[in-house]
Parts: sequence; C-alpha cells; structure tokens
Amino acid sequence: MTSVEAMEMKAQMTAVTRHMFAIKMLDRLPGLFKPNRYLYHCARCKWSFIVNDGRRGVITPVDDDGKPLAHDEALERAATFALGPCPAFQVLNFEHSPIHASNGTAAGQVDRTRQSERGAN
Repeated sequence: MTSVEAMEMKAQMTAVTRHMFAIKMLDRLPGLFKPNRYLYHCARCKWSFIVNDGRRGVITPVDDDGKPLAHDEALERAATFALGPCPAFQVLNFEHSPIHASNGTAAGQVDRTRQSERGAN
C-alpha cells in the first residue's frame, strides 16, 4: 500500500466517523438582529450541541437535559463537532492488541508453536 492510498483511506475513515446530525430550529433569542438558534443532535452518539447560542457561530455542547456542560467536557465535545470523530466510532480509532490465549501467550504464537510441534512429529 502506498502512502497516497493510506491517506485516501484515512480521509474516507474521517468522513465516516463524523457525527450524523439531526437539526432542530430553536427559538430566537430576544433582541434585534439575533441569529436563529439550532439544536444539533447526533443520531449515533446522542450528543447535542446548540449553535448560535447568544452570538452567531457559538457552539455550546449540552447534556441530555439541554444544560451546558462543564468547561473541560464542553471543550472536548466541541472539538469533535465539525470533523469528528463521533464517539460511537471510538472502537475504530483504537489499535487492536493481540488476542491472548488462556495461558497468557499471544494467540499467533500458540498457533506457530503447534505447527512446529506437528512438523517435528
């Protein structure tokens, strides 16, 4: 696999792991020239964001009750809003460790040991 193919696969993976939003139009805040507010709700991970909350372009991550999240968690969720990754696909982002047999050795090692024992017989 060339580096170009690897980058194309990574771009496809990024596109697949983005949030899949259902968008609901909320009420407009009082005041002249206030933007419409929108609730973005990810159908995969169930995270919600309010867009244009107070000012145009502001993104506010909210909990299930619609209340703004604590600062640290809000920053982490807001970072995933535009490009992901959606936490529903978190399993895809982890590298898999080798599967271990019941005796603690890696499964591939057990298979190779058995094959070499058969070849010796």
